[in-house]
Amino acid sequence: MSSCLCHADDCLLCEAHLQEGLTAAQACEIRGLLKRQVAQPHEIIFRQGEASEWLYIVRAGQLKLTATDRDGREQIIRVAVAGQLIGYHAISDLHHPYTATVLTPARLCGIRHHDMLRVMEQNVEVSRRLVQLLNQELSQAQALIRILGQKSAAEKLALFLLSLVPEHERREPPAEMPMPLSRREMADMLGLAVETVSRLMAELKRARIIEAPRGGHIRILDRKGLHAFTDAAVQPGRRAAE
Repeated sequence: MSSCLCHADDCLLCEAHLQEGLTAAQACEIRGLLKRQVAQPHEIIFRQGEASEWLYIVRAGQLKLTATDRDGREQIIRVAVAGQLIGYHAISDLHHPYTATVLTPARLCGIRHHDMLRVMEQNVEVSRRLVQLLNQELSQAQALIRILGQKSAAEKLALFLLSLVPEHERREPPAEMPMPLSRREMADMLGLAVETVSRLMAELKRARIIEAPRGGHIRILDRKGLHAFTDAAVQPGRRAAE
């Protein structure tokens, strides 16, 4: 990744490549609008129902996005990883439809919605790049809907594990990743039984597609194998129960 103008590597401009097309003066001005934040596990970045004022990009770590219904039941929407946007659902001071909770030590960079709108109005390239990022997020949301509605149990789990790999690491050798969700949380998120998730995780380990080198972490050893993993890989007669 090339250095940002103003030598500001640790910022939303670099991580989201929003510096493309900016002059040095414009980049320095935007840098002054940014909020950098270091967060620890269990810390809440924003809560469901609070006024939505900030657009964030996750620079490192994982965050759990959850929505609570009227009965108080919490549903995990997704896990946000490095390179992804959160808080983009509104461009004015509306309200967050979900809560963002830190799962692992994280670094974020944020900009107020009204400042981002002003930047976009002044620079077409920034607008174009942000639209691309939002399209990626929309595609991921649509993929999750398909996963939950159409995919087999094994495909749901495999695609969820792949979604934990940050975009910039998807072409690199396998890396160890935090797995902070419990089997119960994974099952609830994917609409599966806990026993199904546990059995499929064990199957993936036996097939040397993933490994768990230490507690709370996994390593994907065979990404092609994970992409191809379906219920057909499970012994006949043991179809995963939804």
